Amino acid sequence: MEYFNTKRPIFIVPSNKCCEEFDKIDKFLKILNKSEIGSIIKKVQRKVGRKGYNPFNLVATIIYCFSKFKGSLREIEYLCQFDLRVIYLMEQEQPSHNVIKDCINKYILPYQYEIFTSITKAIIEELNIDIDTQYNDGTKIEANANKYKFVWKPTTYHKKLDTKIKELLLKMNIEFKNKTLIKSFQFNEFIKEYVVKENIDINSIPIGKGKRLTKEQKNYKSACQYLIKLLEYEEKEAICGENRNSYYKTDKDATAMVLKKDYYSKTSHDFHAGYNIQVMVSSGIITMYGVFQDRNDYHTFIPMNDLYYKYYEEYPKNECADSGYGMYENYQYMKEHNIKNYVKNSTWSGEADGKKPQLFYTFDDGVMCLNTCIGEEVSFYGIRHPRHKNSKLYKFVGCSSCNYSYICKKNLKNKNYDYRLYELIPEYELLKEEARKNLQSPKGIEIRINRSIQVEGTFGQIKQNMQYTRIRRRGLEKVSCEIMLMCLGANIRKYFSSLDGKKIKSNYWNIPPNLKEEKFPFPKQKRAQ
Repeated sequence: MEYFNTKRPIFIVPSNKCCEEFDKIDKFLKILNKSEIGSIIKKVQRKVGRKGYNPFNLVATIIYCFSKFKGSLREIEYLCQFDLRVIYLMEQEQPSHNVIKDCINKYILPYQYEIFTSITKAIIEELNIDIDTQYNDGTKIEANANKYKFVWKPTTYHKKLDTKIKELLLKMNIEFKNKTLIKSFQFNEFIKEYVVKENIDINSIPIGKGKRLTKEQKNYKSACQYLIKLLEYEEKEAICGENRNSYYKTDKDATAMVLKKDYYSKTSHDFHAGYNIQVMVSSGIITMYGVFQDRNDYHTFIPMNDLYYKYYEEYPKNECADSGYGMYENYQYMKEHNIKNYVKNSTWSGEADGKKPQLFYTFDDGVMCLNTCIGEEVSFYGIRHPRHKNSKLYKFVGCSSCNYSYICKKNLKNKNYDYRLYELIPEYELLKEEARKNLQSPKGIEIRINRSIQVEGTFGQIKQNMQYTRIRRRGLEKVSCEIMLMCLGANIRKYFSSLDGKKIKSNYWNIPPNLKEEKFPFPKQKRAQ
């Protein structure tokens, strides 16, 4: 008797669970209508030619699939064929992965920030949540590039080659008085002039071993070799740009970065192709995203806030970030735009545990050290060059009898001196002190804990729950579009959670009523001998 035989085709009746999912999808479509992204799609929609797939359904399907961990084109194609929810969204149309790719490139990629912010604003309005406080953080995600195919910026080799070229020009009796690096087009003109001047027939130069060359022919041959190398170095430097030192052959926008985990050696010491992903989160919703090529977070803070202002038409009232953003320019930016500063400075960890305490205190009239010695401002002339245009040099005396010299003298070159020279930016020190007071207040403690919960939790949601640990697309613009869809998918998931009865909170942790201001441990004086 046959037990495993095919059945007749049946008509599938959606269950109650399916109907609940369809209700969620209907509310999701209302959010898309409320965001008015349909006007963007209509503007791009093709007016002539054969009628294609419904672009509105296709865009909605792509966003929905990204919220369900499915960001691969083939996976979305598979869902359009077999998943009832996606079949419901597509109205039984079954586009191929090429159609889905063209839809992303045509409708979503050119307007990614407009689409993201419009839908996010609609979700924020629907959930009635507060986004006055923004939490910043970044992570590095591996790019879709070969592991060992990276190219370093040839700055040092270019300088050595420039020296050789100028020595060759002297042999050729050609003057180049400019001290900057010689450009390939300039060197090419010099070679042409030399060929005409010395009457060199470039087609009759002997090739191969044992052939005798004249002095002029040798110079010309060396110049051609240098020119080829110079063109190679200039091309590599142009691809790298000013702000990075490496790129990958298979994805030239990716940068060589040290990631947290290496799946080959299980350590974090090898370079990988990667992108720096930055997000701004408030009330668990990603309000802004950015993709950068920087290996650290210092210079991503201002561009992220500029993007936020561009699409939300206001700056955050409060902003919190870790010590990776605590630099002078970022503090200045927050002061100029009236953003309350909850950003840790670079020495926060050492000050908090007392291992590297604050050595100098700035006030309106000057600078004071731990030993209550007021610093005397001295000139940089004859001592050293200032590190920053706004920095000042201060001299503190009485170091030999200071009770805190065991902390301060660690950085002294000559411990026999009875004074110490210290360079700092007074305005930066005042801004750090303001941020320190804000962070140590009960409100600052609440914001700090919420930052670690909300931002790190968002990255955990994307990387662990949504299983997104490696970028699929290549090129900065396409990677940015992919990250936008992942961030938008995370927001849609948060909206679906609210439909299941989960309350969306502005604060994930609230301060206890009797919480006092935090104080850092003050360094102890050395023992009397």
